[in-house]
Amino acid sequence: MNSLAFISSFNWYGLLMATGIMLGVVGAYMAAKHHGLEGDVIIDMIIICLPLAIIGARVYHVVFDVIAGNSWTFAEFCGFSGGEFKGLAGLAIYGGLIGSICGAVIFHFWKNRKSLPENKRVSFWQIADVGFTFIILGQIVARWGNFANGEAYGEIVTNPALQWAPISMFVHGEWRASIWFYESLWNFVGFFILLYLYLGRHKSFDGFVFAIYCIYYGIGRAWIEAIRVNDVLMIGGMRASVVVSVLFIIAGVAIIATHIIRAKKAGKKLFIFVDKKKLSSEYFDYEKTKLANPMPDITFFKDRKKVKNKEEVVVDNNGVAFKVKAAEAQADGADTEATADNAVEKQKHTKDVIQDAAEEVYEDKWDD
Repeated sequence: MNSLAFISSFNWYGLLMATGIMLGVVGAYMAAKHHGLEGDVIIDMIIICLPLAIIGARVYHVVFDVIAGNSWTFAEFCGFSGGEFKGLAGLAIYGGLIGSICGAVIFHFWKNRKSLPENKRVSFWQIADVGFTFIILGQIVARWGNFANGEAYGEIVTNPALQWAPISMFVHGEWRASIWFYESLWNFVGFFILLYLYLGRHKSFDGFVFAIYCIYYGIGRAWIEAIRVNDVLMIGGMRASVVVSVLFIIAGVAIIATHIIRAKKAGKKLFIFVDKKKLSSEYFDYEKTKLANPMPDITFFKDRKKVKNKEEVVVDNNGVAFKVKAAEAQADGADTEATADNAVEKQKHTKDVIQDAAEEVYEDKWDD
């Protein structure tokens, strides 16, 4: 039974998943430049990672369903039943995350090859940081598809004060705990944590944001899956999602621990949560980041110069009027005064050249 019968005829799950993906792509595209990545990198990333994420989500679900004793045909795996396409009913989020990671690995070998100029290279960690900062945003939205499908629920809710959506959901004639809603809220908080770590004033080494995602999401998913009662995938008598959650937590801790150990061996400062104004080569692996070496089409705000062109009417000593374009440059910070002086010198030079030419023309006409 669907939790909301009046919307059961529409594929809200598919719509919400697509909306989550779109929001994630747009957000990543806009945020990438703050770390020195061109927007085209995000488009290339989606072309590679999105198909693999869908395949991974499907494979994960089917494999563990087969382990549970069910059988699948290749046609059913592809979403066909009775010769008609019925859709991919059965996608596991962890499978999608693993597929995305595989896509990031492929992207690394493509975009980090030695034949590319150094400032055009993109590493696995750089793409993982921006990607997983916004993957969790997509998860927030996509989880509401479980509400429309009447799935991802927990134990029966006996307290009448809690028997209302979305705190709980009405399925099979009973009010059940909305496991999907708990995860959506957990991810909502996590998104702003990751967003601050990626875009905030304090920066960390490449891979740090991805590591925090693994730890944070792993913790949340572990306790949420532990209280889930429907569509539970098992492995060796244990809940598969709980096992994978623990592995994600271990991976996140290992990434951070590895950075700390390598930094100490190199005799450099830890590049973790450092004010961006203090960043330098003293911090381990800083020089490898796009913060230190942004891609060629990226200009950070602090380095931008605003140039305005205007036409000014100039009258020479003989009364001849003509127009001259004067460049006025304004730079942020300490470069403002020097840039303004250069602009004035160029303007004077331009006026002198045009004025000399105008006087010659004027004299020629006078002689005629």
